[in-house]
Amino acid sequence: MIQSLFLLSPTGEVLIERHFRGVTSRTVCDYFWGKASANLNHHGGLSTTSTAIAANPLPLYDTVPPIMEVPDSDGTLYLFSILRDGLSYLAACPTEVSPLLVLEFLHRVADIFVDYFGSPADESAIKDNFSTVYQLLEEMVDYGWPLTTEPNGLKGLIKPPTVMGKVSLRISFLCHAQVLDTAI
Repeated sequence: MIQSLFLLSPTGEVLIERHFRGVTSRTVCDYFWGKASANLNHHGGLSTTSTAIAANPLPLYDTVPPIMEVPDSDGTLYLFSILRDGLSYLAACPTEVSPLLVLEFLHRVADIFVDYFGSPADESAIKDNFSTVYQLLEEMVDYGWPLTTEPNGLKGLIKPPTVMGKVSLRISFLCHAQVLDTAI
């Protein structure tokens, strides 16, 4: 099933990397980003920075497919991808699987992030809630198989972040840093 899951920023930086069944090299992200950045936007997104738009009044759509075969040192990986709120969600699978299952799962992950962090669940929301993202992925996938993807079920297991929770976490971090500084 799903070997690894990656979240890429709008610039191609790997924000989240989670491995479920062995380690997938980040070269698959580089391969994907090379294809996706050719037209600066992917999966039906508009590429408005191209000079070809002036010649053609219709918007340009790029050609990065949602499923790609990627050469790997161990053979071929199947790379599934979606684009939501500027983030590229990638799932690497070493064997053939039902494509709709993996694509629907990636959309569910994005929906859960919107449900937890608000809309849009973009790069800053992911960075601000880094720990919660990993907790959610841990509960949503079991050894590469989608497990709990129902928002109400997840909220019973992992409480959504609150402003007070973030403030208390920041204060405890600052207090801990002061204790370390005085100990040195």
